[in-house]
Amino acid sequence: LWPTEAELPGFRATILDFEHRAWELAMKVLSCFAQKLAFDTDFFERAHNPQSPNYQSALRLLHYFAVPPEARGQDAPWRAGAHTDFDVLTLLFQRDGQGGLEVLPGREMETESWTPVQPTSDSITCNIGDMLMRWSDDALPSNFHRVRGPRAGENQDARYSIAYFAQADRDVVMESPSGAWEPITARDYLLERIRANYGK
Repeated sequence: LWPTEAELPGFRATILDFEHRAWELAMKVLSCFAQKLAFDTDFFERAHNPQSPNYQSALRLLHYFAVPPEARGQDAPWRAGAHTDFDVLTLLFQRDGQGGLEVLPGREMETESWTPVQPTSDSITCNIGDMLMRWSDDALPSNFHRVRGPRAGENQDARYSIAYFAQADRDVVMESPSGAWEPITARDYLLERIRANYGK
């Protein structure tokens, strides 16, 4: 669903252009990983085809609400708990002064050594997702990350960011180079991960 031109002139064209540029950048980054993994350079580009009816990459405009006035004297609750992304690669665009994103280098959450990511409007944060970890036989681990609420004394206004999730097309079969993982379509993989989140 899109707002009409009368409601928000140019919005649809701007967002679709931005999504296409994000796709182009993600494919450039993934071509480097493809070479390192001894895949064809365009391996991931073929797996993320915007013209395919099975395309399932997504651009999300994220809005975290401001801390209400009655709660501003205390640390705010989590805006997003610790998680890994299910996709192949995430590009995250943040605004200056709207912090909260923290990453956990390495795969083991037990280390609890969280590192804040300084948000700037002129940089892009890249996260490896679980799909790429599986495709690389775990050589490229997906990283845990979270968005903590602002602490007392920090900017407690609304937080805005944009995330582009490069997810392989639904019909693409993800095959482990060494055979360590069973082949699975990207669609079934995502469904498997979603069901695991809900314990079903």
